[in-house]
Amino acid sequence: MQKLEIFQSLWAMTRRPGQGLEMPLAEMMAKISAAGFDGVDIVYGDYPQSDLSMNLQQNKLASTVTAFPDSIDALKPALELAVALNSRHLNIIGAVYPFSIEEGAEFVRGWLGLCRQAEMPVTIETHRDCITTDLLYTLQLMEAVPEMDLCADLSHFVVGREFKWPITPLVQQQVETVLDRSLSFQGRVASREQIQLQISFEHHREWFDQFAAWWEYGFRSWQQRNQQGACLNFLCELGPREYAMTGADGEELSDRWEEALIIQSRVRQIWDAISQDRLL
Repeated sequence: MQKLEIFQSLWAMTRRPGQGLEMPLAEMMAKISAAGFDGVDIVYGDYPQSDLSMNLQQNKLASTVTAFPDSIDALKPALELAVALNSRHLNIIGAVYPFSIEEGAEFVRGWLGLCRQAEMPVTIETHRDCITTDLLYTLQLMEAVPEMDLCADLSHFVVGREFKWPITPLVQQQVETVLDRSLSFQGRVASREQIQLQISFEHHREWFDQFAAWWEYGFRSWQQRNQQGACLNFLCELGPREYAMTGADGEELSDRWEEALIIQSRVRQIWDAISQDRLL
């Protein structure tokens, strides 16, 4: 039977409203575990490996690692961490800016080769200010490197390309092409003007519903492409300011932790409904 695991981003636990000092790693992990998350995403370099290993084990949490390599070899330290933590996969936000598709493909093939040698699953995240900044470039890169699996964070394409509402058939087709190659998914809701909407606000419901529909399509596609026993990874990743919108007092307009729990609940509902459909 296929399985869904929902992770919470450690980066998303930082600089929360009214918190004062940052929450210690041990407290973060305990809070995440108590809320029913299956694991955490770790940005390489944020925490010592020994602290991560101890807290993951104590809280029975799995992990993924996210890296921002600016060359092929720059991935190696993050890959070593992912292997040491027995992470579900290594996620790459490639901090390179190739002009041609072939140049970009060389970077991707190099990263995939390193991960293949280490027997570590790997995804290339759709993200701004990196190799996948542009949707059309990413679609061409997917054709050039058919073995490349994606981590679909659609918020970056929505705001980067300023998707109009309602979504046009062409854009929907392009998004579905990305989702059909995605090994993992990330939860943040954007609009054409904002990278991170407050999903608890009623007037943002239409965009939340749109992202939920994309996640459902992506989950169905993933289930068709993967064997029984495979595990799908979904990451809740609501970032601190300047991702999070703030008022004149500098405080965030909503509680990111509570909204992560809203995403967690909705994603489980989507997965359960799809799984039930497959049993009928």
